[in-house]
Amino acid sequence: MISLHKKTLCFLIVVFASTSFGFAQSAFFEVASTPYDRQMLRVQPTFMAPSGYVIDGLSFGLVNEWMIELRAVPYRYSKEWQTPAEVDAARAADCKGKALALYDRMQLNGAANLRLVIGKRRASDSLTHAWLEWETEVGTVLLDPTFNWTAAIKAADRRSYVPFYGYEGAHKYQAANSLLVARAIGNRSPAAPSHGVITRPSRAARRMASSPLLFDEGAVGPSFFSYRPGF
Repeated sequence: MISLHKKTLCFLIVVFASTSFGFAQSAFFEVASTPYDRQMLRVQPTFMAPSGYVIDGLSFGLVNEWMIELRAVPYRYSKEWQTPAEVDAARAADCKGKALALYDRMQLNGAANLRLVIGKRRASDSLTHAWLEWETEVGTVLLDPTFNWTAAIKAADRRSYVPFYGYEGAHKYQAANSLLVARAIGNRSPAAPSHGVITRPSRAARRMASSPLLFDEGAVGPSFFSYRPGF
């Protein structure tokens, strides 16, 4: 018969493990398809484009410049996924258009381990959202040019930026928390990600945009990244 002490110990181990999993960085496993595949057919060439190569690496300073530029682009919802060329021509885009435009620029400039993510910005949101996650040795870098001016390390908070699915090159992923995904995406043809009307930034936010503080201007060399399939 198991003693009360052992039962308590097992319970604490289970609780600790569950909490650790819930607050871990985004975890994905590769899948053959996602509910978004059909609507993303028109932008699939962006994911399949060959990655560029930069000898000195892609600097966070340059990434932040792109973030600021795309954050300043007026928000306009599109039922269809816009290609990066369409975003540049229209000078207006929603969250998925801005995220894909940033993905395209970074990939063409040699970024590796870069993934477009579909999920929810806040767990309580009724609408889905799209952003990028960049796996690096310093952690998961969050890139959301719809709401943020600069790159940031993704916070270990299961209440914000909750991932459902991810796209990286020819690979498709589902978030490890399959139960949450199943509840949130209940049909086979979900609506394209959007986040309603985006308010104009305050003067304080504009001042902050001109001086990114999180990352310096130094380049990140190819050895900085480590490819880990299936994360």
